[in-house]
Formats: sequence, structure tokens, C-alpha cells
Amino acid sequence: MEAKKEEFIVTQKWLEENGARKYELQAFKKHFPNGGEALEVLKLCEELDYRYFGEWLVDHLPPIYPPLVLNNLIGDLFYPGDVHIKGDLSTQGCIYIKGSLKVDGKLTGNKLHSTLAAFVNADEIDISGGADIQARINANSIIMSDHAFIIGDTVANSISLRDSAQILGNAEAKVINLKDGYIGGDVDADEISNDGGWIKGDVNTIKIENINGGSVAGKITYKRSDEHNKASY
Repeated sequence: MEAKKEEFIVTQKWLEENGARKYELQAFKKHFPNGGEALEVLKLCEELDYRYFGEWLVDHLPPIYPPLVLNNLIGDLFYPGDVHIKGDLSTQGCIYIKGSLKVDGKLTGNKLHSTLAAFVNADEIDISGGADIQARINANSIIMSDHAFIIGDTVANSISLRDSAQILGNAEAKVINLKDGYIGGDVDADEISNDGGWIKGDVNTIKIENINGGSVAGKITYKRSDEHNKASY
């Protein structure tokens, strides 16, 4: 963690008054018998994989901390405010933020990693291995595979979903490629290749190709009527 301008001291009494569970109380007493500054407690949660304690603490801390700025990040992060990563972010664990996450470079997650934030803005996003992002998303390119999923509305230039990857929300892009993927909301894209995938909502597009059982449950409308005959059903 970088130097902070504000401090909040977590105590056993504060935890009890705010409904911390027995597990959190025991972990805190073991490492901070006399109390501890909130960011130091969160750092310990990252190091010792106290995921649920870290998430609970982020949810309950007061909004006093300034944005956290890091050059790069490999690993976990719990922070009660906005976070800006100037380079790349790579994790196989948990990113839990009370605020927005901005990644100037690439966000990579796999092996059941989880990212939770109000909003995620990144140049590239590549998640796999059951990893998930729970946030509204804006990115240049998004690649999802191997049962990865996004919970939230997603906007990007290009989106690729394969191997049962899912977006549980609306999706907007210039190009969307689904190969055994799923989008649970409405889709707005210039070009869509749907190879064995399923779009549950409505589609607004210039060109769509549904092959190998790819389907759209909602209605399809076309941005240019002269492209209608090029679509495959």
C-alpha cells in the first residue's frame, strides 16, 4: 500500500459493533490484539488469504481514503476506494474494491480469481479458468474462455467468448465473437459471429452469422436495412 493521508483504526469493539463474524474477530485478535490501522489490516488479509475478512472490512470502512495509485499489481488487493494501475494487473486471487478500478494496461485473471468493483476500465481484459469480474466494464478488447464470466454491462471495441464463457448483462462492441459462449442481456454490435453460442436478449447489428446451432432468443434488428439479407439464421 502507498502512503495514506487518512487513517482509520480498527478495534475489536468496532468490529463487534458492526457485526463482524466470529472468524473475523478471531483472526483480528490474533494479529492485532491492540487494534490496527485499516490498510495494514487489509494488507494482512491479502498476504494470508483472509478473503472474506478483507471483503467485509472494505464494505464497512468509512470512505475516507484517497485513490490508490500503483505502477503494476500481481496478486490480491483489498482497498476501500478507487484504484488506478498504471501498467498491468495480474491475479489468481481476489481484487475487491469499494470504488472504480482503472487499468491502463492489461487485466489478467485465471484460476477462479474474482474482481469486484463498481466500475472497471482497462485497455485489455483476459480472464479464464472460472475467473469472474463483477462490475460494469469498459475496455478496448475483452477475451474470455474456460468458464470465465462477467456480471455487469460490458462495452468494448472487441469481445471474444469461448469455452462456455458468459457475460451476464448487456454487451456493446464493434465486433463480438461467440464460440460456445453466452450473453444474458441485449447486444449492440456492428458484426457478430455466433458459433454455437446463445444470446438471450435482443440484438441490434449490421451483420450477424449464427452457425453450428448459434441462436438469438430475442429479436434481431439491423442498423442498415441493406445488410439484412446478409444475415444467417
